[in-house]
Amino acid sequence: MALAEDAASVLEEFVQNGKNTAALDPQAGGLIQRPVANLPGEIAHLLEEIQAKDRVVQDCRMIAASRDASIQKFLKMNGAGQENPKDEQYSKTILASYEKAQMHQEEKIGLSERSAVLLDRQIKRLDLKIRDLQNEGAIAIDPQLPSLLNNTANLSTRMLPLSTSTT
Repeated sequence: MALAEDAASVLEEFVQNGKNTAALDPQAGGLIQRPVANLPGEIAHLLEEIQAKDRVVQDCRMIAASRDASIQKFLKMNGAGQENPKDEQYSKTILASYEKAQMHQEEKIGLSERSAVLLDRQIKRLDLKIRDLQNEGAIAIDPQLPSLLNNTANLSTRMLPLSTSTT
């Protein structure tokens, strides 16, 4: 480097204009600039999408529960020996509702993983810049400074699986 950067200018640069925060965006198909100043808006947008999908999942569950209640009501009134004329139609509706809910749940997982990647990427870039400043002597090396670059602080290696099912 020709000129040593001070910590304040690095932070200002990181937050405002996104220099050195370029990333390959698979959706855009190329290199884009993503300043950290946009991160709260991006995360909020992803959370709104997750919330909208969650409402759809709840609607699917209500539809399935309603059709199941109709089947159960018919069974209570007429007994198990009598064929319900709407049983097949209700069963198809219940299965379709659960399939739709499952699809939206998987999309929610994808959106939450995307938001985690966005946040993790920005934190790692800031960590790299802080490490560069420490190596240049611009700021003191502090072993207590949290960092995703240290193996002990890397959350992705310590995360537990969501399901511990043995089946």
